[in-house]
Amino acid sequence: MVKQLIKFFCVVIPTLYTGHVFAASDDITIGELVNGGQEDFHLRLLKAIPKDGQIAIGPENADNNIITFFDYKCGFCKKQHAELIEIADERNDTRVFFLQYPILSETSVKLAKLVLAAKYQNKGFEIHHALLTQKGAINEDKINEIILQANLDSERIRKDLLKPEIDEALSITSFLGAAIGARGTPAIFINNKFNPGYVPKPTIEQLLN
Repeated sequence: MVKQLIKFFCVVIPTLYTGHVFAASDDITIGELVNGGQEDFHLRLLKAIPKDGQIAIGPENADNNIITFFDYKCGFCKKQHAELIEIADERNDTRVFFLQYPILSETSVKLAKLVLAAKYQNKGFEIHHALLTQKGAINEDKINEIILQANLDSERIRKDLLKPEIDEALSITSFLGAAIGARGTPAIFINNKFNPGYVPKPTIEQLLN
């Protein structure tokens, strides 16, 4: 995977960006991301993503980190989400990061932006969880119902959706998802082990420290 990343960053990315991986929270360079010394790659990956682009549950500085790239229109993502929430609830040593990777439709992109905008009202995880536990197809009526139940300020949401930080965060997670070779969703890191596809809960538990 590292060789794939080196090729991606050295051949493709220089035509799009310079020096740094966007304007990430720790201003990590491409070189630091690919060849970052002793720190595990999945931890360097998180440093490349601003806090505005992360939905997370579980204790900070946990012994285990699970990172999943997902799409709200993905059926297996919904199944994976439910099991990851169970793991986070059952353990006090695991933190789960949900990274937006909206590749299935324009609706996927709109839903991803909605969740990132909701973070400005401290409702990001609540909206994220509601979308991934919703039964049936997600339509405008269901989205409006989720917003109402979360007591979101709809006028503020409309304004926050226009913030450039949302587009930037979404661009970062999307570009990193492509860089690691995620051709579909979900794609998941269990600590430093990458798995391109759905991973059953028992398998995840075996890979945790």
